[in-house]
Amino acid sequence: MNLYMEKLSDLINKRISRRELLKTAGKTAVFLSAGAILPSEFFKNPLFGRLNNFNEEIPFKPILPSSDDKFILPEGFNYTIIRKWGDKITGKSDYGYNNDYVAYLPIDMLEGGENSDDGLLVVNHEFPSPLFINNYTDVDFENGKLKTLREVNAEKKSVGISIFRIKRENGQWKFVNDEKYNRRIDANSKIVISGRASGTEEIKYKKRAIGTLANCSGCITPWGTFLSAEENYQDYFTSKNKWEYRWNDQDKEFIIEHYGWIVEVDPFNKSSIPHKRTSLGRFRHENAAIALTPEKKVVVYMGDDKEDECVYKFITADSFKENDRDSNMNLLNSGELYAADFKNNKWQLIDYDKREELKSKFKSQADVLIRCDAASKIVGGTPCDRPEDIEINPADKSVFISFSNNFKKQNIHGSIIRLIEKENNPASMEFEWEVFLTGGVSAGFSCPDNLTFDSSGNLWVLSDISTGRLNKKDHKPFKNNGMFMIPTSGINKGRVYQFASGPRGSELCGGNFTPDESTMFLSIQHPGEDSTDIENPTSRWPDYGKEIPKPAVVAITGFKKT
Repeated sequence: MNLYMEKLSDLINKRISRRELLKTAGKTAVFLSAGAILPSEFFKNPLFGRLNNFNEEIPFKPILPSSDDKFILPEGFNYTIIRKWGDKITGKSDYGYNNDYVAYLPIDMLEGGENSDDGLLVVNHEFPSPLFINNYTDVDFENGKLKTLREVNAEKKSVGISIFRIKRENGQWKFVNDEKYNRRIDANSKIVISGRASGTEEIKYKKRAIGTLANCSGCITPWGTFLSAEENYQDYFTSKNKWEYRWNDQDKEFIIEHYGWIVEVDPFNKSSIPHKRTSLGRFRHENAAIALTPEKKVVVYMGDDKEDECVYKFITADSFKENDRDSNMNLLNSGELYAADFKNNKWQLIDYDKREELKSKFKSQADVLIRCDAASKIVGGTPCDRPEDIEINPADKSVFISFSNNFKKQNIHGSIIRLIEKENNPASMEFEWEVFLTGGVSAGFSCPDNLTFDSSGNLWVLSDISTGRLNKKDHKPFKNNGMFMIPTSGINKGRVYQFASGPRGSELCGGNFTPDESTMFLSIQHPGEDSTDIENPTSRWPDYGKEIPKPAVVAITGFKKT
């Protein structure tokens, strides 16, 4: 297979060309935004008439884009800060920096309960800020200016995962200091390396790693564990830019091959050790999303968040056992990994023993898993426009994938794709796909990242316009990053309604509900990210005054209970 095969951006362009629309009228055309052919209208009315063009199916009055240093919600909705950077999680551990994915687990989940007033929050922390953590901005290798061990350790403690209990009392969500559950997992924590690469020569024969980092999105498994996706691990080991942390030089146990995996954590067992599930492949994991086959095998969908990289799925060898949690705890160690081939609508197996074309480039399956980004394209995986989050619509089980952008292909606004497995079976080797929405000024959103579904099948999209492009040039109409609700059925299908606007320089992440859908938990990440002077940051959210900006996880209320 030609390594430089047709890219998904080219395939999307073909799908939405006028010729293709005429051929596929009633199919692909339905999934394009209503205003897609009139981009100039966006500049006349930023919501293209959507502020007044909504009905009882839309549970809020949409807001306008904003460039204010505020977290803005529609009328009737409020938020409470649950934890912000520097708050205590335990007596010895602080809440981490740059919170990303957030999930709510009912406290009675393992007993089959759906308590929406008492549960655990599990929060990822993606990357530190040298400026706000250490008042440190530059690394000068030529003159030997490196971070001190104290500075490095402060940043190591700021990443990873926070787990803590919360309760709703008298309508208010509050943090609970619970020694049974609350804990921090960071870049110093002990982690087990499991799966097909564990103990192999390719990872220096190690079966343990030190810590987890670059934790982006994730998901909750049917057996009540948390999958945390290690994304841009390479930023922690480079030696040519300002994000250099030199952890591999400060601590010789830091080996780059130990990072870039899916990490499984048991939030209900504080003494448990997390596992890096190497059978799922090593790449810049944006996310994990889980489905069950009719035979109860577990399917994990994943995206590699980089321009011209692939979409994956992993199918376990064994089946999920509903009433036997212990037998499910190592399900993700054995199975088969596939890359999506959008040109031929097939899943391509990535297996050293079964694909002859891999044997000339790799020496083992462990080698294939470690260099998964290269292996996936050799077997026919399609290079995509930065695969971000992947989520499954509960209404029809179709798979939604956000492609944030690809500036190398002049795709600056991204798109959302809907993938339908053959016979609606996640284990199928064939699929169909269609363009659900293309980002842009007419659609009302740009650079889709995290996705969330509610039980009605409404899609909640969080944008990630990079801080350097916010409020500038082609991205100026969108102003600050926000959250948008997009119905996937009914009379408002494909229309974009803005629900939230973040503070200056921030990105909104997570966006997951309690079981009764009365509360949404959301992360506000890197407010004031473009600051260069700690005395004059570009954001003061959430404390304002003379305080520095702080990432925080919030509880949003005002939704009607389902």
